[in-house]
Amino acid sequence: MRIMLVGGTGCISGDIAALAATRDDIELWLLNRGNRPEFVPEGAHCIQADISRPDEVREKLGGMEFDVVADFLSYGVEQLENTLGIFGERCRQYILISSVAVYRIRAQCEIITEANTIVGNTLWSYGRNKILCERRLQAEHESSGLDYTIVRPAFTYNRLRILHPVGPSHQRYSWTIASRILQRKPLLMHDDGNALCTVTHTEDFAKGFLGLCGNPAAYGEAFHITSDEYLTWNRLAELVGDALGETPVLCHVPAHDLGFELGGDFGEKLISFANNAVCDSSKVRALVPEFVCTTRFAEGVKRTIRFYEENPEFKVIDEAFDRRMDEIAAKYGS
Repeated sequence: MRIMLVGGTGCISGDIAALAATRDDIELWLLNRGNRPEFVPEGAHCIQADISRPDEVREKLGGMEFDVVADFLSYGVEQLENTLGIFGERCRQYILISSVAVYRIRAQCEIITEANTIVGNTLWSYGRNKILCERRLQAEHESSGLDYTIVRPAFTYNRLRILHPVGPSHQRYSWTIASRILQRKPLLMHDDGNALCTVTHTEDFAKGFLGLCGNPAAYGEAFHITSDEYLTWNRLAELVGDALGETPVLCHVPAHDLGFELGGDFGEKLISFANNAVCDSSKVRALVPEFVCTTRFAEGVKRTIRFYEENPEFKVIDEAFDRRMDEIAAKYGS
């Protein structure tokens, strides 16, 4: 099975690539700009190109075709149109990485399922744009017959991402959160921090994802790939502190006030995070028996901190965001 990952070195796609590269039945290809060569697994074939330059990509692809194309980089319909234009006639199955942010949660006690939870979050632009991408892909199937699968991750983390609701870019500047904990500087937390979230290590996520690749039973379907570990945001912060050997100082601020302070997408995101997000993953587990989550967050975050200790060059801090957190914490008190 020939699989193309559009991306392949990001938070989720990196561990999918790592697992796929160990499989004798997979010929793995990655398409990206080559900014993270250290995360390309041995055995993967790489095409270095910018997906936003379709002519360049087509030239480098030549006449190649794929059993599966997995799109990790479409955050809006315009990006999806571009990638479909390149790969729509080159693959048997197109997998779109969407998000559980598409859901409109109606009650705090609601268990999110693919069949019963409304796809209709219009409050967060990220979720709204993912909904539009899903609809565009469904329309593509109706017009061209392209087989597709939609995958909706929840809260994922890997060797680089230190999961926290209020922080800078998680792939490049995630150490900013650890640095604040180690310095006993307050971490901003939306509302009382007691909303539940479903956390999944990307190494576990990869098992479920590869089980959907080339699987006809997954065509035309949407799946969560999530663990069964549900923690409050406060508890997540405590476990990050445990891994660092330091108790975090939390500064709780109403989500809407944090949204006004941080502006734009952050405000919309935090209002969504204020809801419980407990996802049921029985649909993917029924189809992919090998999807068994073995990494609990307490252990997974220790592995993340260990990676940083062994690779200190990744301990990069977003100084501007760090200062902004100081200012907001000073305003609202710790």
